[in-house]
Amino acid sequence: MTFRSSTYLGLVFALSAVTGYGASNNEAERFVTQVCSLCHGHDGNSTSPLFPRLAGQSAAYIDKQLKAFRAHQRADPPAQAYMWGMASQLDDVQIANLAAYFAARPVTVSTSSSSTLASAGKAIYESGVAAGQYGAIFVWAMLIASYFFPRRIALAHLAWLLAVYAFVLAVVDSTAGYSVFTRWVFTAVSLSVVTLLTSEIVARRTRADQRARRFFELSHDMLGTSNMSGHFVELNSAWGRCLGYSDEELCAKPFIDFVHPDDRERTESEAAALFNGRETVAFENRYLAKDGSWHWLRWSSILATDESLIYGRASDITELKRIESEREDLLVEIKVLASSDALTGLPNRRTLDEQLPREMARARRASAPLCLAILDLDYFKAYNDAHGHLAGDGMLRDCAEAWDSELRGEDIIVRYGGEEFLVLLPGATLEQAAETVERLRAVTPDGQTCSAGLACWDFTETVEDLLERADMALYAAKDSGRDRLAF
Repeated sequence: MTFRSSTYLGLVFALSAVTGYGASNNEAERFVTQVCSLCHGHDGNSTSPLFPRLAGQSAAYIDKQLKAFRAHQRADPPAQAYMWGMASQLDDVQIANLAAYFAARPVTVSTSSSSTLASAGKAIYESGVAAGQYGAIFVWAMLIASYFFPRRIALAHLAWLLAVYAFVLAVVDSTAGYSVFTRWVFTAVSLSVVTLLTSEIVARRTRADQRARRFFELSHDMLGTSNMSGHFVELNSAWGRCLGYSDEELCAKPFIDFVHPDDRERTESEAAALFNGRETVAFENRYLAKDGSWHWLRWSSILATDESLIYGRASDITELKRIESEREDLLVEIKVLASSDALTGLPNRRTLDEQLPREMARARRASAPLCLAILDLDYFKAYNDAHGHLAGDGMLRDCAEAWDSELRGEDIIVRYGGEEFLVLLPGATLEQAAETVERLRAVTPDGQTCSAGLACWDFTETVEDLLERADMALYAAKDSGRDRLAF
């Protein structure tokens, strides 16, 4: 039997002994209970336990002591408040009955609530008067029964208590001015209402708890609570589906042990902020699964200070992270394709449109020269017709590789279109640029030749004007017989 139910049964058994017996007012039985359990109150002259001092003494001595105690209760309002004013309600007959009872008691005192209350019930029974409505005792008994047990069992307890109460009312000498029927009906109606209302409230709460538990378990998100020491307390089944652990395995170790080493510092910082009252929203870290894989989790958490618990929700975003990574790689690839030539791998004209204005601005700030050259393979159409387009493509790739290898790191070579290539030479004077272009022409592969036009920016012309001057120089080189540089 559980501690809760055994404690309850002991309490109800004790209350059953008290039921229906008392002194001459509604609260008199509390005084008897205080007497029996000691109550550590005043006995008229001292604060020592009253029951051990009375038990085993002569009836005359006890009668005298109880009357003295009653007189003290009537004369001393603070003491009367402490003892609920009950001693002042006892008459001489009741005191005589109690004296006879205590005289027959052994000196020992039980400290258990069951034995104390049972002794109180016996003491009240010896007084011979059923007093008061006993509402508090019965209500507490039925509240406990209705709260901890199903309705049918609570009703069985109610019937049992009412039966005991009916028996007591039938055998006591006096019901203190009320008929047996009136007392019993009043008690039965009151306790029935209390029992049914409490049972209904408990049933509704139970159904609400069951619905909440069902949502808790059916959620695809990982829901759980953890304590302030960093251990999981309660987890739903989604944790096992995601990470493969049992609840016991997850609760056995601090949750930081499951976090990826690279994420632990961030996780500890986030936990510290959470303990300081900040809510966690969309925090991401990696958790180790039982199969050794790492799962990305996205967290939302809040600290319940009144419970010293952290309520958290985690979503497995591993697949989302994979898709995001693939998307980022694809975006990088698209960006590369958008800014580079598919055949040669060199930057394309779009890159030139972005880079040339920046280089011109840099040259203006540094007052440094900026030269631009356009190279064009001679008779490339005839080469294509003689060797085929595949060979022509190979020639373009070879030229791009050969020319790019001869340039400085800050120089930029771009496939300008067709068989034309553009070379941007930051910081090079016209003479230095001419030397570089001649070096490029010298390494043109397969004995091919090329013509080149060179222009140096004058710090005033636009991008279009600079490109036009270089293009005019290229046509001048071609008009002069090709295989040469013009500027």
